[in-house]
Amino acid sequence: MAKERIVIIGANHSGIAVARNLNKSGKDFEIVMIDKGSNLGYLNCGTPFLLENTINSYKKFFYTDNESLRQEVSALYTDTNVESIDFRNKKVIFRDSKGSHRVSYDKLVLATGASQVSLGVSGNELQGIYRIKDIEDALEVKKRVESDAIKNIAIIGGGYIGVEIAAAIKKRNKNITIFDSNSQLMSSHYDDVFGEIVGKKLVEHGINVNLNEEVQSYVGKEGQISQIITDHGKHAVDMVILTMGFLPNTTLGRFHLELYTNGAYIVNEHQQTSDPDVYAVGDCSTSYSNILKELVVNFSVSDAMRGAYIAAKNIAGEPVVSNGTQLANAVRVYDTNFFSAGITVAQAERYGVPCSYVDYEEWQRPEFMLENNKIKLRLVYHQDNHRIIGAQIVSKSDQSGVLHMLSLAIQKEVTIEELQVSDFFFYPYFNQPNNFVIEAVKHANLVEEEKG
Repeated sequence: MAKERIVIIGANHSGIAVARNLNKSGKDFEIVMIDKGSNLGYLNCGTPFLLENTINSYKKFFYTDNESLRQEVSALYTDTNVESIDFRNKKVIFRDSKGSHRVSYDKLVLATGASQVSLGVSGNELQGIYRIKDIEDALEVKKRVESDAIKNIAIIGGGYIGVEIAAAIKKRNKNITIFDSNSQLMSSHYDDVFGEIVGKKLVEHGINVNLNEEVQSYVGKEGQISQIITDHGKHAVDMVILTMGFLPNTTLGRFHLELYTNGAYIVNEHQQTSDPDVYAVGDCSTSYSNILKELVVNFSVSDAMRGAYIAAKNIAGEPVVSNGTQLANAVRVYDTNFFSAGITVAQAERYGVPCSYVDYEEWQRPEFMLENNKIKLRLVYHQDNHRIIGAQIVSKSDQSGVLHMLSLAIQKEVTIEELQVSDFFFYPYFNQPNNFVIEAVKHANLVEEEKG
């Protein structure tokens, strides 16, 4: 009996994870992987460390190499362009240096990721404007920022990626300015009070932050960018780095598969597209928001890896369903850590979700502990049923464990009343007898009781 052939298009986080989970299933598959590049398995979260030059080798950012991956699959095609997919006859048509090829599939997995968008303003063709999605981009940007001729650098986009890149390059003593058309930094995951903390940190370290300022065009000299024109004025620049805006790479299936509003493949709880023999994972596919009760796109490695596991399990005949997403996030800005899960107050208002919130600030440990840090917490909860729908934390201490707990609480629709009587441990090295999360919900419950 012939092996079931699984063709995976895209060999990064999610594509490789699908292949490895299929191999762990104990079933014998013929796995064919195809990727347009040759540098596979790059963890682009390492790019800031590469740019600030605090690592020995960027090669440590790859969690596999091509030769190792070839041992895990039946066939691996790199530097290969998939030209089309014949969904009716279940064939993938692709071209490499040896010519055009066709391969049939029993199941197809689309792991084609997302691409960074440009601003769509005049001057986009000028030299000196960079994206920072993959290792080739990162190495080129690193080479440029090492040049003494590069003094003024503009970061377009004030999300957590832009903030990380700005902080990393600033260590090379460049003049850095972040431009964002929004009124705050990192607005996709944090409310304004947390964005203000980020902004102050950046300014303290000499980074310029220009909010509510929209780039209108680029101006250059002899084909090289020299100026940014915004709705507030002109800015001299030697280099521009784009860190905003991603769109799913879904050209191959857009005329056959059902698409989300931003072009992502719509998948069900098994990661299946509208074609039951075609799965999609990672940045090119949708997720289900446990807060909004609707489809979203979660551009994150963790979501990609989870989707890959679910897809592989279902392909292997072991039905597993997704639990949805809370869009969790964490980032370090100099010596301060930021954590979030769920939706912000601003997002709740935008989506028409009635919400209340409580802010609470406390020392992490008892006051007799010499090493201590403040923790600021915002809990967002639904006004009607009091279930928790969002959490944001800032502290110099590591609160990732608390974030994981709160993310699960959001998934399980825990209410502030339930959380108030939950059992948390105490030990002075880690926390206070009165846990700050429970204290926060006590304050929230008092407010709700006063409302009657």
